[in-house]
Order: sequence, then C-alpha cells, then structure tokens
Amino acid sequence: MKLSKILLQNFSQAEMTKKNMYRSINISILGIIFLMLLFSCTGSSTHALSNGLIEIDVKKEYPKKDIVLNDIAEITYIPLETNDSSVIHPSFEMSLSTDTIITGDYFQSKLFFFNKKGSYLGGFKRCCGQSGEEYNRLSLFIVDYTQQELYVYDRFFFSRILVYDFSGNFKRRIKLSKQVWLRHLYVYDDKNLIGYSKWSWHGNFDGKSDVVEENPYYFIDKQTGAMSPVPITIKKRISDDVKFRDEKTGESMLTSLYMNPMLKTKDGFIIADPSLDTVYHFVNDVLTPVTVFKNRDMEENLVDLHSVIFYSDRYLLLEVQKKEVDYARKTLVEHPNHFLFCDRETQEICEATLYISDKTSKLKIDSYDVSEIPDNMFVSLFTAGYLKWLLEQGTLKGELKKIAENLDEEANSVMMIAKFKQ
Repeated sequence: MKLSKILLQNFSQAEMTKKNMYRSINISILGIIFLMLLFSCTGSSTHALSNGLIEIDVKKEYPKKDIVLNDIAEITYIPLETNDSSVIHPSFEMSLSTDTIITGDYFQSKLFFFNKKGSYLGGFKRCCGQSGEEYNRLSLFIVDYTQQELYVYDRFFFSRILVYDFSGNFKRRIKLSKQVWLRHLYVYDDKNLIGYSKWSWHGNFDGKSDVVEENPYYFIDKQTGAMSPVPITIKKRISDDVKFRDEKTGESMLTSLYMNPMLKTKDGFIIADPSLDTVYHFVNDVLTPVTVFKNRDMEENLVDLHSVIFYSDRYLLLEVQKKEVDYARKTLVEHPNHFLFCDRETQEICEATLYISDKTSKLKIDSYDVSEIPDNMFVSLFTAGYLKWLLEQGTLKGELKKIAENLDEEANSVMMIAKFKQ
C-alpha cells in the first residue's frame, strides 16, 4: 500500500500547524466538512478551528443533557437462545452481519452462531489439540462474511491466526511475521486485515511504560501473515493501563481502564490512540481528522484519555477518562468518566447521560468487543441477572420488561441493537 508516512506527536494545534504536520497526511477536505462539530448545546462550548477540526476542551464543563436513544434510533432486543449447547459466559466477543450473530466465549474457547432473532444455529470449538489446526485459546476473533471465513488470533505467545469456515473446518494457519499482542483486529479489504498491537507497553514492571515500537497499527496479509505498519508513527506512547511489581513477592499486577483505540465504522476505522490529541477516521487509505482535544493532562502519572463509543452517519459518542497513577499505593486513582455526545446535523455537543424508553434508570455504557456490525448501529448487552435485578427494582417497562419476566436468571444475555435514524 502506497501511503505517505505520518509522524504524529502530542503537539498543540498551533505547533502542528507550525511544523506543517498535515503536509504528510492525505486529508479529504469534504470528509472534514462532513465531520465538523461546530458548537455545543449552547452554541459556545466548542471552538471550530480554521482547518475544520473541532477543538474539545477536556477541562471545560459542557452542558449536561439526557438523551433517550429511542428518539434517535430504532431499538431492537434480541434474547440469545439458551439450551444445553448454547450457554455463553456473560462476557463475550461478538460479530454481527445483517442475518447472523457470532459470539466468542473466552472461557469455553467456543464460537456460537445465532440468527438475527437470536435462535441458536450451532457452534464449534477447535481448541487445545496438537495437530496444528487448533487454537490454544480463543482470545480474539473476526469474521469475513464475504469469504465465509472466521479468523482466530491465538494469543501473544503463539502470534498466529487460524482460519476456519463457518462449520469449523480448518482452512489455513497464518504465522505472523513478528510477535505482537493484538488488542483489536478487523477485516480491512479482500487481501488484508488491520490490527492494533498493545505489545509496546510491556515495560520493566516498575509501574511505568517503556516504548518498544512506534508503529502500533498494522496491515496483516490474509495469506502470508506479512505485517506492514499503518503509516502512523507515535514517538511517545501512552497506555490506558499500568503495571506494578510487588518487590517482596516479585509478582506483577496489571490495572487497565480499557479504552478502545480502534472502532469499526461502516466504511473505515476510527483511530483514537490515547497518545494522540487527534481522533482520525481511516477510510480507503486516507486519514481524516475528526476531533482535536486540548488542555489534556499529559504528566507521567496524570493523563486524560479518550475513546470513541459509537460513530454513525450523524452521531458521535466520545468517552473522556482521567488516568491518575498512585505509585506509592500501586493503584489507579478513581475518577469519573464523561461522555460527550455530538450531533453533527444540529451542531450540538453535550455531556450526555443515555437512556432507553424501556428503562427508567440510565443506560450503562460498557466497552464490548464487537469486531463487525452492520452500518449505522450500536450494540449493548443486558445480562439475565442484571435484567432480573432491574425487574425487582421496578425500573423496567415495555418490551424489555416482558423479556425480563420470561427470562431465567441463568439464561444468555439479551442484546440491544440501536439502529440510528437517518
């Protein structure tokens, strides 16, 4: 892929302009105009930069607003069928097409297939054998629905990807050209995958992160496993986690805020690296800036992180989280997270609390591993136990209440799909 190399550092917007950082970035001006977020709910909480980027001040208090997802999206609930063959741990990865739901249970190292109504279709487990056709443990998977192929990343120690068809038949093994710890993996095109490696943050177990590699994003050839960096070079890496070492026992501990630096969109990928002040949309080998953050704390033990929760044709939801490290107590200091909701059509940006009409309490915004999702959608999950508890609290109504009333506490989770209105 012929792409200009991009050197990105934590410069202020003025410094970036001064250093002509954008000369090496192929920017779609039309894309920037389309992505502009000019004002807050009051019309004065954001500042539109001269080049079309939106400046979000991390230290500013934005107007607070309650947003009912039903007002901007069509909500569908999908209870995943539960039987003796389809019991799934509440924490699972998922991939959705227009007619199929595939879930991966890390604890069982098994993949499950459901139709769009949640009926169980079957599944397979190709784990722990010695033939070379089995994965050691299911840790990350993606689906190429066009080729009917399922890719299973087989952990850091093996640095390989095993490919199966939808019946679980082994097709090929892809040995990665370097050892990486992949946190995200997606289908990029008919020849390549694209992934993000968190291996750069192994450190010396002294509570600080060492820089190992400056190119954490990779293209991966689907056939050979050859890896080439996405042309984003980050000189100073910042992690969403921190490692501590117990000097007496020698044991190491890892604490993470679990911020997502990548997100699949309908036509590309969001890159919201915690080391950068700018969030980018990567489409057809073009990086388009979406948002610029200013006034971030960037000290060794105090840094402001950001992540993109969803990105649709019209709406953008950003999470802002402060990471403060207490090295003396070997822990992260607890700080509340904030969600900034952006409506590009009405030019509103607010600190949002999300609700759905079938639930009187606020909607919990958790981070789920979704490797593929149809256009213009957002997915969330309700565990059976949580729905039963909400039912006891009297906070459910409508369709979700009916589902909870007929749900066994040991049943699989209920998926909530929000399809944003045009």
